[in-house]
Amino acid sequence: MLGIIIGIAAVLTVLIIGDGMKATVNSEMDSIGATSISVSLDNTKTDKTITKQQLRDIENNIEGIYGISPSTTDFGTVVGRKGTVDMYMTGGSESMIERGQIKMVHGRYFSRSDVDEDKRVVVLSQTAADYIFGYEEVVGETFEMDCYGLTSEFTVVGIREDNTMDKAYALYGGDEVIVMGEAPFTAVADSFGYDVDSYISSFTIYLDSVNKDEVLSRARSVVENILGLRGENAVKISSGSGFDQTTESILNIITSVVAIIAAISLLVGGIGVMNIMTVSVTERTREIGIRKSLGARTSSILTQFLAEAAILTFTGGIIGMAFGMGISFVICRIVDFSFVVRPELVVLVVAISTAIGLFFGIYPAKRAAKLDPIEALRTE
Repeated sequence: MLGIIIGIAAVLTVLIIGDGMKATVNSEMDSIGATSISVSLDNTKTDKTITKQQLRDIENNIEGIYGISPSTTDFGTVVGRKGTVDMYMTGGSESMIERGQIKMVHGRYFSRSDVDEDKRVVVLSQTAADYIFGYEEVVGETFEMDCYGLTSEFTVVGIREDNTMDKAYALYGGDEVIVMGEAPFTAVADSFGYDVDSYISSFTIYLDSVNKDEVLSRARSVVENILGLRGENAVKISSGSGFDQTTESILNIITSVVAIIAAISLLVGGIGVMNIMTVSVTERTREIGIRKSLGARTSSILTQFLAEAAILTFTGGIIGMAFGMGISFVICRIVDFSFVVRPELVVLVVAISTAIGLFFGIYPAKRAAKLDPIEALRTE
């Protein structure tokens, strides 16, 4: 049974780790904001923009979402205690906090009232706070940002934990540092000379992944109705679902290829069963002759040897299943993957091992069934 045990354990381990890898990747995708829907207006088909009030109306008419936010980015400079630094100021709504795993380390994220009242407040990354002020806990401090020749003062209301983007931008220009800040889009527009009701042409919907299909089916209709664009095909909607599907397809291909390679050991195990059963037939030739001479039918002998082969491989499959689940559990814990076991997968693998036993047991079983009883009895 050893070949079957190793084969089943190898195949099951690969498939369970593959499922765990997919679950982990999907979870990471959700954590970085993959569960979002982007909505934009096609400027070749309409010259309309989205007002602040229309954004609120759209948000209120789509159920099952965390919120929506436009996103604008302005580039300027800030004179800090460590010198002049470049800053990307992202303007959005309070719903931007839903775009991923944002962890506030000091203070708070800006609120809906901050957006509605055009308050010039800002949330800085840890890196930004350090470069501008020289230390991290700067809630309540103010700084001036120069952008497009206009200077505006912002008050810090919160410091969020650095993400990969913050660290990458901090090293982007070598000696030239780029830091990140986030503020209400209304305040950014007011500070740097925009009309808040005439420059927004896109926004992002943040939602739970389980509601994605429902929101996708409703979003276009709501936006077209509120903006008066029904029938103009001017609203473009995209989501992370295409990227999710591509990622899952790639992971499925990788898992399948490795599983096929591991399944070769099952083939080797099956050939081993056939060899052992053939040897068994040879060793038990006299026994077969006695049974046939006493009236055993050919079908009875065939069934006996097929049953033995099936029992061998079924038992090997059960033991291999236990080994495979144990090994995959340990590996998933070591590499920090989710441990996902699909019951139908386990049943399928054990069924395959039994089928292999039946398939490779056919030859020795037929050989035993066809023995001539007189010749078999003469065997020493």
